[in-house]
This record gives sequence, structure tokens and C-alpha cells, in this order.
Amino acid sequence: MPIRMALDMSDQQPTPRTRSDSATEIITSGHIWSAVWYLAWPTAVYTLIQTAYNIINRMFLGRLDDPAPALAAVGIGGQLLMLQFAITVGLTAGSSALVARFLGARQLDDANETARQSYILSVILGIISAIPLILAPTFLVKLIGASGSVIPLAADYTAIISWFSIPLFLWMTATTILRSAGDVRSPLYAGLIIIVVNVLLDWFLIFGVGPIPPMGVHGAAISTGISRVAGLVVTAFFLYRSDLRGSLSHFKPHMEWSRRIMKIGWPAVIQNLMWTSAAAVYIKILAFLPGGQGTAAQAALTVALTIESTAFMPGVAYSMAATPLVGQNLGAGKPERAEHSAWVATGQATFIMTLVAIVFIAVPRSLAVAFTHDAVVVAMIVSYLRIVALSEPFLAVNMVLRGALQGAGETRVPAWITLFTSWIVRLPMTWALAIPAGLGATGAWIAMSSSTFLSGVLMAAWFKWGPWRQTQV
Repeated sequence: MPIRMALDMSDQQPTPRTRSDSATEIITSGHIWSAVWYLAWPTAVYTLIQTAYNIINRMFLGRLDDPAPALAAVGIGGQLLMLQFAITVGLTAGSSALVARFLGARQLDDANETARQSYILSVILGIISAIPLILAPTFLVKLIGASGSVIPLAADYTAIISWFSIPLFLWMTATTILRSAGDVRSPLYAGLIIIVVNVLLDWFLIFGVGPIPPMGVHGAAISTGISRVAGLVVTAFFLYRSDLRGSLSHFKPHMEWSRRIMKIGWPAVIQNLMWTSAAAVYIKILAFLPGGQGTAAQAALTVALTIESTAFMPGVAYSMAATPLVGQNLGAGKPERAEHSAWVATGQATFIMTLVAIVFIAVPRSLAVAFTHDAVVVAMIVSYLRIVALSEPFLAVNMVLRGALQGAGETRVPAWITLFTSWIVRLPMTWALAIPAGLGATGAWIAMSSSTFLSGVLMAAWFKWGPWRQTQV
């Protein structure tokens, strides 16, 4: 359905200038490089801090007496919980595209209604997605490759965090709506508070302090759950102070609005479910490595992904920046500026991620030993970092242009690209290289890097020549 056109402004009184209007002017009228940086830098700082937290969390677990099962458990549990993130990201894809379009067209009431219906959907989807994770965590962690002492740790980690699903869904939705409005500083401030809470709780609960006994992985899960509640409270406070405060009242389900949100969102849900389920199968394939290498490879992947998240940081930041850049400019009737903004964001992210990749190639062992001294795991981490470094620039292209297409409301073709590169290319190649070809974990890393390269090329081709500029939301 096309966006409803604004009423004839000649019949209306001038409205007061709002913070959303100021952000929209920067996004739709200011210098493009400045607009990209205005949106990207607070998110980059937040993702840097989030990355630092993830690194600290893994380092805490890596200092336990038996770190490999703990690291593998968090990695496996994290893959299951990523299924929830996939649903959340899909929901917020529809929310962000509509809110950005409406604000670009100066339709604040419609933006508020989009946000309001997104909160209702968040509660519903949070409950539905949590049920299997709470009721059958042991079955699920076994399904994706947990074995031996990893099983109870991974199941416990998954079940505890899943009890905090509704706060997660609401927090992520509210954060996305703020960013779609061009407010990227409030999520940064909220994120700082959340991460400080999480790190302190990790320290107290993983190792035990005073009367608090050491809880290991169990403590890490409780810490994450409490931080989600803190995230929701703080972000709701910032939302109440924003121009979208009207979305926090008069809650009433509206099927037509929900349909519009999910029309954009469901392909993004499918895309992310395909990606996360492929990641789960990828971990399962590692479990079949001969000679008892499976748990070591799973632990290595957990740590390596944590290290690689330093490269994800600019990709995530610029992807989030690209969404309102494209959405608001399309809403303002400026498709050329929308495209140019996306390419500028892609170029900046690619440059930064390439620099990080050079570090992976130059000093991978120094990065690995900060997490564990297990010689087998360290060797696998080193090989992973050197191999995936070659595909980091293409990962940047894929991440940022996917965010740009989300801002346009184009989520279907990215879903097809994800299906092709993850399930048809990556997984069969991983099995073939790791098991029959005898390359072990190295073969799995090669398959991941190759499919990442391909996904970047395909995403760039679609953004360049596809008809996304005419997408109706």
C-alpha cells in the first residue's frame, strides 16, 4: 500500500519545529558525508562498547578452570538465541522502514502508530519464540551439536536468558524506532548504562564475590537477562522524551497496521532465520570433525567470532545508518540522494573493516591467547582470523547495503541472497571441505569466507541494478 499523502499544507497552521524535523533536515538536506557520519558514529561507539563487553564476557569464561565447555556452551546457546534476534530484526525491519518513510514525509501520526503496533507485535513474538527455548533447551542444544559436559551448560544458559525475551523484543524495537527517527545518541547512552550493568553482574555472578557463590555460565545467563530489563527501562525513558512519545499510549491492536509492518518484516524474519539456522547447522557440522576436534572447533569459533566482532562493528553501525538515510530520503522524494547516501556509507564501512582485517592477518595469535591458552583452540582461532580476513570488505558491502535496502522496504531479494549463499553454498562446501576433503576446521573457515565474498557481490549487484527505488510500503 502506498504511503498516505499528507494533507494540503495550505489549509493548516505551521507546526512547531521538533527534534525529528531537525534530524530529518540533516538526513535529507545536509551534506551527505556529514549525514552519514552524524548517524554512524554514535552507533559505532555503541557497537565498540558492546564488542568490548562480549570480549570481556568471553575472557571471564576463558579464565574458568575448564574453559572449553563453557565457551562452547555459550557459543551454542548463543546460536539458539540468535533465532530470537532473527525474529526481532525482521520485525524491526518493517518498523524502521515505515517510521523512516513517514518522518521523511513529515507524517508524525503515522510514525507513532507504526511504533505503537510494533510494540504490540514485539510482546506477541517474544512470547511465542521463548516457549520452545524454555520448554526444550536440552533437545535443542543437542540438535545443533552440543555433546558431553557442554549439554547441561548450554541448555541452562539458553533457558535462563529466554525468560527475558519480552524485554529483549521491546528494547530492540524501541531502539530501532529511535534510530529510524535520526536519534542515534539516546541508544548510545542507554547502551552504555546497560553494558556497565552487564559487566559488573558478570564479574559478581561468574566468579562470585563475597556471599555470592561462583556460578560460571549460569551467572553469565542471569547477568544477560537482568541487563535486558535495564535496557528496556532506560530506552523507554529516552523514547518518552522523544517526538515519538505518542507511541507509548493508546495501545490497541490494528490488523491493517500490523500487516503493513510484517509485509516488510516477514522476509527479513525469514532471511535472519535462514542465516541463524545455517549458523547452527554450521556448528553441528563442526561436531563431526574427527579425532575429538569438534568441541575445540566450536570453542574456537565462539572466540573467533567474538574477535571478529571488532570488524562487524563498523558494518553494523553503517548498516543502521543506511536505513534512515535511504528511508527518509525516499519519503522526502529524493531517491538519488538515498542511493548516493548508501554508497557513501558502504565505502566508509568497507575502508574501516579492511583496516581491521589487516590486523587479523598480522597478529592473530596475540588476539587468540587473550582468550585461551589451549594450544589446539588457539591454532584454530589463528587460521580462522587469517582466512576470514580476506572476505571482510565484502562482508561490509553486504551488511551496509542490506541495511539500505531495509530502509527502502526491500527485504525479499536480500532473503533470497541469504538462502543461496548460506544454505546452498556455505553448508555443502563446509561439509565437503571439512569432512571428505580432510581439511577439518580450516575447510570450514574457507567455506565461510567464500560464501561471504559471494553474498557481498550479489548484494552490490542488486542494489546497483534492482528496482528497490520504487518499492511501496
